[in-house]
Amino acid sequence: MGSTYPVPSNVGALVQSIPIVVAKERMGMGSELSRWVEERLDADVSITDEAGLLVLAALEGHESLDEYLAGGNEPAKAAKQAGDPAGAQEEEPAGAFLSGLGVQGFRGIGPKVEVDLQPQPGLTIVAGRNGSGKSSLAEALEVALTGSTYRWGRKGSVQWKEQWRNLHEPAPASVEVRVAEEGRGQTTIGLSWEDTATEASSFATWVQRPAEKRQPGLTPLGWDKALQTYRPMMSYDELGGLLEGGPSGLYDALSAALGVEELAAAIKLLDTRAKALKAPEKELTNKRKSLQAEFKEMDDERAKRAGSLLRASAPDPAALRTLATGSQPQDSGPLAWLRSVIDLTGPRGEEVDTAATKLAAAIQGMVDAGVDRLERERRRVELREQALHLHAQLGDMTCPVCNAGELDDRWAESSRQHIAHERIKFAELDRAGQDLDLARRSAHSLVTPRPVALNGSPLDGLADLTRRARDAWDAWSASPSGDAELVTHLRERRGELEEALVALHTAAAAELKARQDLWTPLATRLATFADDCDQWLTQKPLVDEVGAALKWLKTNDVALKNERIAPIDHHARHAWAMLRQESNVDLGSVTLEGTATRRRVSIEASVDGEEAGALTVMSQGELHALALSLFLPRAALPESPFRFIVLDDPVQAMDPAKVDGLVTLLSELAETRQVIVLSHDDRLPAAARRAQVPVRILEVTRGECSQVSVRESEAPARRYLRDAEALVRDKELPDDTLRKVLPGVLRFAVEAAARDRFFASRLSEGGALHDVEALWTAHRLTRERVSLAVFDEVRTDLGSWLSAPYRKKTMGISTSGMHDGLGARANLEDAVYDAKRFVSDVEQGNRS
Repeated sequence: MGSTYPVPSNVGALVQSIPIVVAKERMGMGSELSRWVEERLDADVSITDEAGLLVLAALEGHESLDEYLAGGNEPAKAAKQAGDPAGAQEEEPAGAFLSGLGVQGFRGIGPKVEVDLQPQPGLTIVAGRNGSGKSSLAEALEVALTGSTYRWGRKGSVQWKEQWRNLHEPAPASVEVRVAEEGRGQTTIGLSWEDTATEASSFATWVQRPAEKRQPGLTPLGWDKALQTYRPMMSYDELGGLLEGGPSGLYDALSAALGVEELAAAIKLLDTRAKALKAPEKELTNKRKSLQAEFKEMDDERAKRAGSLLRASAPDPAALRTLATGSQPQDSGPLAWLRSVIDLTGPRGEEVDTAATKLAAAIQGMVDAGVDRLERERRRVELREQALHLHAQLGDMTCPVCNAGELDDRWAESSRQHIAHERIKFAELDRAGQDLDLARRSAHSLVTPRPVALNGSPLDGLADLTRRARDAWDAWSASPSGDAELVTHLRERRGELEEALVALHTAAAAELKARQDLWTPLATRLATFADDCDQWLTQKPLVDEVGAALKWLKTNDVALKNERIAPIDHHARHAWAMLRQESNVDLGSVTLEGTATRRRVSIEASVDGEEAGALTVMSQGELHALALSLFLPRAALPESPFRFIVLDDPVQAMDPAKVDGLVTLLSELAETRQVIVLSHDDRLPAAARRAQVPVRILEVTRGECSQVSVRESEAPARRYLRDAEALVRDKELPDDTLRKVLPGVLRFAVEAAARDRFFASRLSEGGALHDVEALWTAHRLTRERVSLAVFDEVRTDLGSWLSAPYRKKTMGISTSGMHDGLGARANLEDAVYDAKRFVSDVEQGNRS
């Protein structure tokens, strides 16, 4: 850019040619960000002065930008409607928990296997040996949500794509994922392949929400962008690939979830204004498509021409206006035919009658002239003239015809007198013949050939009338050779032709009027649309400048992304502090560097106080721990709609110390997230047991012919019951101590079962996690929590439900027994047995 910013001619919001310094002062551009932008604007010759001013105005805020745009073509109403996005607070998206997974015929899973998950915050470990089908479950979930898997996208992944069907039971192949959406309830995501499908990617997906129709694809979920930004799933291979995928891969993974940058407000503001300014274009597009659709339904050549012009995204307004106003009439098609038919005229009645009368009179004149007798006389005279000619050549002779009379001078004189007398009579005959010839030619001139318009009708509705008129005209044009017959023909055929033409004219006029009635309002709209196009073309330069300013801001915001990475950087260090355990590597700052193909992430670290690049000094296990440290904060950002995180075998390369740290980190994360970890060995479940953190453990086993089963190892409630049984069997534990401790363990079992039941039920129905937690916390009594779990409400009277002796005893032990302990007469084994039945009723929501 230059040192001055001339005002755009189509905006005129600022005074002519404002120096850059004046512009800065006027817009309050004095911050470090402003200087950063100004320096790049001055150095960037690709951006116009007008777009540069828009960038500066947008950085100042909506008032400054709107002041700059006020002199342009954008209506003030559009600017007010656009609002001020800079201070707008985006509502946190509705959360979604996983409540179940069903898989069949996919990879290592043959017959359908169901995995029931608790749709609530908490840690779930899915354990199974290598080859048990555990990773197949993870990949099935990944394919259902993302349409692919990380493994399929890697080089050399052909074998994985080709062997996606189960060998023992290849069909049917399908995946169903059940999620609990806050505010909606349980939603099912389905994915299936045709039995004959061979390509892994040739599947169909659908979404089924409560009380809604099943919809194809995953678009209704609105997760397309979120799956890229807050990817909630990661496998062991992907953890390694996060750092091994090249310098740009990690950069993209992190920058996608960096939140709101300092330029975001300006970008969003310009984007909003750009959309408002482009609204006429969008409206024009909608009008164009609407008109195009309406013209498509019309059987009218003008409509076809209009539809052809409107197919262009930027149609020619002049051509549209010409068509709408009819200043260039159509020379072909049904309209032209209708007009030609309407303009078609047959022989006029008066002319035909006159011609017939004259021809009849001429015929009669010939009769009156004695045409037959005089014709015989004319031949005799002609014969006598020949005889005179012969006499003049040869002299007197005997008549060669009768061979009796004499042809002499006296005869010649007498013959010449006779011939002269007869010629007077022949003149009358000639005049009558001339009159007849003239009348005949006049009559024949009216018997014209059929017009081209009657060759056929382009409209089915007028085909019969056209055929009738054509036949009548053909009959009219087929004039007879005789004069008398021609007179009759003129007098009889003209009426038939006139009647057929009148009928055709009437119908054609009605059809043309009907077409005009349909065309006129659309033509008016088409002309208005052409005027709107012209108006948009005058505004488009300003819109282009706003678009250029927006594009420049989007391109140049990369340098400020490091300010937005601070939250992830902070949480990554916290996660690393838990995972590093005995590692002597300290994690430093995480920054983004470079742009485009040179973009990369710089991760600083120190080894025993000596600074070094993290990626160069860390072991394989430490690299995986680092990848987790970067992945988990990104996946757990509050903006993410996913309230779940799924990790597949994250502990493969970790030493035992880091596994213990991972359990601590995951249990901390599980306070607000549903954390599901799949592990092929027992180190993670063992670490969770040692840490005594709340955890649900599912065991995956594989039988013959890919029969995979999933069962719960120990739910929290069941674990407490197992602990209670162990206490009762412990012969070395003093009886009085046991009777004081056992009620507390049983109460833990009851409340754990109640919590799982209540949370799963409410979240599956679409309840918000915050509301569910608040309701649970507000009712601290065991009786209230059991009521919530079983009846979904707090009932003051549970008498009927507690009428069963084992329920009444267990409730008593879990409440008053906490303070008084179990009496000396109470049977400890019976107490545990009753508690088991009680917990089972709560888990099943048994109200009877």
